[in-house]
Amino acid sequence: MSNKLDQSPPARYLSIAGLILFLLLTGIYMYLLHIGAAKEWLASIRHLGVSGIVLGIFIQTIVNALPVPGEFVSLFLIEVYGAVAGGFYSWVGGITGAVLAYYLSNWIARPLIEPLAKPYLEKVNQWLQRQGAIGLLFMRFVPLVPYHFINYAAGLLQVNRAAFIWTTVVGILPYTIMMSSLFAGLRYGKSIPFIVGAVLFILSSIVSIVLRKKTK
Repeated sequence: MSNKLDQSPPARYLSIAGLILFLLLTGIYMYLLHIGAAKEWLASIRHLGVSGIVLGIFIQTIVNALPVPGEFVSLFLIEVYGAVAGGFYSWVGGITGAVLAYYLSNWIARPLIEPLAKPYLEKVNQWLQRQGAIGLLFMRFVPLVPYHFINYAAGLLQVNRAAFIWTTVVGILPYTIMMSSLFAGLRYGKSIPFIVGAVLFILSSIVSIVLRKKTK
């Protein structure tokens, strides 16, 4: 692979489109919370108990397996079940969604991504052959490389399943904690969770920069 992990145009477009859709849905959701229209709905989901939790993780899994932003579902789980429990359920759904996307990559990603990003996939393959599982973990920390693209690329390139699973488990955990903390800080006006989320964001950015320099 080249000296640094650059984004392909499809990956960049997916990132931008996903960010726009995520911000739009989050804005609508926060507006509904502000006017009180969502409170009854949230309460009814909480009353479902374990069934609601299983349903939430299932929805998170399906959304994460498809090329659509899953952050909105994550924020919804955090809103319903709190920053800790909701973040954990989101993390579980992120893992299962990534694994599902890995197995479905030939059906979902091959017609969509491979024709547009074949040269990039070849570079990713060369990168992973040299760096191994650590290279796959590193990709989770590279800013603006979409979560979905990594899952599909790993499936299309037939990356070792065990390596893919453990790097996903570890790789998405800091992002999940960061998102839960920032949301809790902003939503409930608590400074400590917000500071924790901000620190994790800064640290993840530093780790990404350091790792990129080391691989040059």
